[in-house]
Amino acid sequence: MNLKKKKLFLLSALIFAALGTTLGQSAYDLNFQGMLADIEGKSISNEPFELSVQLKTESGQEVLFEFNSSTKTNEEGWFGFTISEISRYLLKDGEISETIVIWMEFLPNENTKWIRNGDDFMVTYTLAPTLVDNSKQLKITRMEGTELMIHSEDHLYVFIDQYPFAYLTGGFLVTDKPPITDQSIADLQHWLSPDDQDEEGAASRGVKGGFPSGGYYKKN
Repeated sequence: MNLKKKKLFLLSALIFAALGTTLGQSAYDLNFQGMLADIEGKSISNEPFELSVQLKTESGQEVLFEFNSSTKTNEEGWFGFTISEISRYLLKDGEISETIVIWMEFLPNENTKWIRNGDDFMVTYTLAPTLVDNSKQLKITRMEGTELMIHSEDHLYVFIDQYPFAYLTGGFLVTDKPPITDQSIADLQHWLSPDDQDEEGAASRGVKGGFPSGGYYKKN
């Protein structure tokens, strides 16, 4: 991946701005973008695999929504999916008050090389309402309890996972005015991409750079 060929963009970051005012009033969509990379940080390009996604109750006893698909990463190792009107699974008595678990499992098929049969790869995130300054907002939390970084602008809310799982770097887009645009997806992929130092072969898949308060500025 050559980041120097990517276009510059600027997206104002307003932490937790206005999200609480929309909860319970609008249906909204969720999009996940993930990049697969090996232990050396090199993208896993054009790789087929089977993806299973489920939304479960917090107890894990009930499956609210699921789909299975044959998926393939692109030239840069990216793949993604959208769950339309995910807000309906958070509703109770017309209010957003439920907590759900987003469960993803990566399974090999006959053409998959990056994982072997029996080496299924699974990650989970928790999507939950939270009360901040008497305003109900959303948060997304990793399986071990770390909250994802949130930024927002004009009905678009971005959740960044700063601590990549083995193989997977990912983040979420949520909007109360769907559809999510291709430009927003491209911006999220840009934010999640490793910086130049990571890309040049660092074995560590640790913390990536964050969002400067004035927007994202590409490194020279």
